Amino acid sequence: MSATPGNCFHLTVDIVREIHTEAITRFGGSDGVREMTLLESGVAAPQASFGGKSPYADLAEVAAAYLFYLCKNHPFIDGNKWAALGACIVFLRINGIEPKSDGTEWEELTVAVAESAIDRDEATQRLLKLLPKQS
Repeated sequence: MSATPGNCFHLTVDIVREIHTEAITRFGGSDGVREMTLLESGVAAPQASFGGKSPYADLAEVAAAYLFYLCKNHPFIDGNKWAALGACIVFLRINGIEPKSDGTEWEELTVAVAESAIDRDEATQRLLKLLPKQS
């Protein structure tokens, strides 16, 4: 992986709103933010630091945090799962990681997060299986 959690490119609220708008355009539903503070929190959590250091071990963990917190916070009127998954994938791509192609594994991961069937750590482990092997 080319970047580390401490020096990677992060998403902004505006970028996540654009991802959401694209998801609604493609898949349908009502556009709009249900609660801005929940959106801001979901975007900020993966960017957290303690003593100037990220609590996340690698970029996959940060990407899983975007998926997890945006999905769980449910900040949008509709399309929360699509937006959360989109944010996860966009984060990976802007940081030089091309995830595996669309498939049922992505949907299963996102639904498991949304239904609270898995925690953030398990989401990270499942996400790692959808990323290219590291040398």
